[in-house]
Amino acid sequence: MPDTITPEKLKDLPPETRDWLANLRPDEMKTLQAVVEMPADDVREAFRLVRDLRTVGRFTRVVVITSVSIFVGTIMLYEQIVKVIGYFKGGPTQ
Repeated sequence: MPDTITPEKLKDLPPETRDWLANLRPDEMKTLQAVVEMPADDVREAFRLVRDLRTVGRFTRVVVITSVSIFVGTIMLYEQIVKVIGYFKGGPTQ
């Protein structure tokens, strides 16, 4: 970025930061402006909320997978127990 078009406020920034700001897409710029206008506590709380939702999502996924696995495992165990009981009673073998 040539220094001739750089505003005075941006001249003190490191070149990497200036390049990053220059390469922002319009939607990213709108998001950044909205975040800057929000109170700092609200921004921190929003990030905390996202982190907590991710944690709950991971926990829920583990609970669902575990529940389905226990259900399927219980059905398979029941079928095998019925087969064993059938063998002891002298029923037909497969």
